Amino acid sequence: MFGVFRRWKPQGQMYSLRCFQCRSGFLSSFNLEAPICGKCMQKTKSLGSTVDYEKIWSKCGNRGVIYRKEMCHSCYFGFQRKEEQEPLT
Repeated sequence: MFGVFRRWKPQGQMYSLRCFQCRSGFLSSFNLEAPICGKCMQKTKSLGSTVDYEKIWSKCGNRGVIYRKEMCHSCYFGFQRKEEQEPLT
């Protein structure tokens, strides 16, 4: 059972890349034009989903604007539109 992992080799080409933000090296099976490592990718993802609760979205008046989207959570994901389309009977 242990021999399976010792003999494993990646199929295809592997590229040794350097992250353009933190300059750390990592391996990838894709030759990326703008290489970014996993840590920097996670930071970028979490920064894009951060909500600023001090701002108010002018379109619907909800508090809590998604950073760099300048929209509230409901408008960004389309919850507001679904409520308007489905009238209660």
